[in-house]
Amino acid sequence: MNLETITPEELVDGFIVPAHMTDEQRRTANQQLANVRQKRVAERSQQEKLYGQLLQLKVQMEDCIRQDTYDPKKNFAYFLNSYIELLQKKKNEVASELAIHKTKLSQLLSGHREPSEEIFIRLELHSNRFIPAHHWFRLSMKKQEHALMTNSSLRNRAREHVKTSIELVL
Repeated sequence: MNLETITPEELVDGFIVPAHMTDEQRRTANQQLANVRQKRVAERSQQEKLYGQLLQLKVQMEDCIRQDTYDPKKNFAYFLNSYIELLQKKKNEVASELAIHKTKLSQLLSGHREPSEEIFIRLELHSNRFIPAHHWFRLSMKKQEHALMTNSSLRNRAREHVKTSIELVL
């Protein structure tokens, strides 16, 4: 059977493995399916490949945002670097497209500068609204939230300024 000529209905039926199928028949069917998948992946256009890669990046961003813990390796700069790499563009070109100085982009990519709300919106518009501004914003806030919760020296300094705290009976 040639898998390239099967109908959608036959494909759905193919997900139910018949009880009478031998191990060898199963291996052959799996190999045929793998070959068809590989051929389809090879035939994808650059736009289809880019769409798939951007979708994967967006899902990774969403997973990172949903995490209760903060991973310093997966911050705004990490995802911005990944975004630029997927586009296969030079950083100077992306800086120009975002209408920011290349030095500012470099500082954002290195994590030496915090992004502004305008940068979040520009990135959303640059991705044709595929990656929303609030994803970029929430990645940035995740780092700030972590810093707020773990900065013991700031907490100690703030404690010195609080004369009394409310009493709660639990």
